[in-house]
Amino acid sequence: MSWVTIDEKRCNRCGMCAKRCPLCFSNRDGVIVAQADETCCNLCGHCVALCAVGAVTHHKMDMANFPPLSKDLPVGSEAFLEMVRRRRSYRSFRDRPVPREDIEKLLEMVRYCPTGSNMQSVQVKVITRREGIRRISEATVAYFQELIARVQRKVERLETEGKEIPQELKDRKAFVDRYARLARAWEMGIDPILHGAPLVLIFHSPPNPSTPQEDCIIAAQTVVLGAMTLGLGSCYIGLVIKAAFDSPAVLRSLELPEGNTPYGLLVLGYPKLKFHRAVDRKPLVVQWEE
Repeated sequence: MSWVTIDEKRCNRCGMCAKRCPLCFSNRDGVIVAQADETCCNLCGHCVALCAVGAVTHHKMDMANFPPLSKDLPVGSEAFLEMVRRRRSYRSFRDRPVPREDIEKLLEMVRYCPTGSNMQSVQVKVITRREGIRRISEATVAYFQELIARVQRKVERLETEGKEIPQELKDRKAFVDRYARLARAWEMGIDPILHGAPLVLIFHSPPNPSTPQEDCIIAAQTVVLGAMTLGLGSCYIGLVIKAAFDSPAVLRSLELPEGNTPYGLLVLGYPKLKFHRAVDRKPLVVQWEE
């Protein structure tokens, strides 16, 4: 049985469904025929959304969750650009929890984000418990302490052997030395990783053959912009993701489902700081081919 059926009484033979998805639809002498199954349909739902007369029914999808669209977008380009320019990375938050209903609004935004091949494999771990947030920060600080020591040992060994230190190792040492401040801050009782945020969202995915990393990043950036409409500030924390890829201990501290990979992490909360101006950025480098 086809996953999709067409109400012939409603169908106006416009053929939009067949134009969008010739694998599942065909036009046979003016009659639109649907034959959709797992071999051709990836549940994108476009056949339903394109039908102006409501003749298409997809039996594998929730037909009640195809709301009609307004004629025009509710946000203009200038307003959206201002929103993008208003976005800042916040690392200082008020001691105020984010209501669960607002968190659920953000998660609903993730649900409708695009994914490669419509895999829809993005998962989100929500952490509001302070002990859980501290666990991740502590593991990440420990990783960078060990990373600094590891690089330092390599440098000292080469120096003892009278060998030249490769430029790549010099650059790496200069890079990781910057992370010494993390341990110092941690010892002072400051969280330099997750910044004492009241909410942490981890975007992760089970293995899939398409684009799990890009999917998680798209989802995270959607949340960044969506959070602004709720009065929330956010910040990407790449240090944790970098550490999780290199350290089993950091990956375990995230407590994700077995086999899942983290690709993005956000801290969110009500900002302590208020910006009164947008900020300058370098001109974009663009290559045109016309």
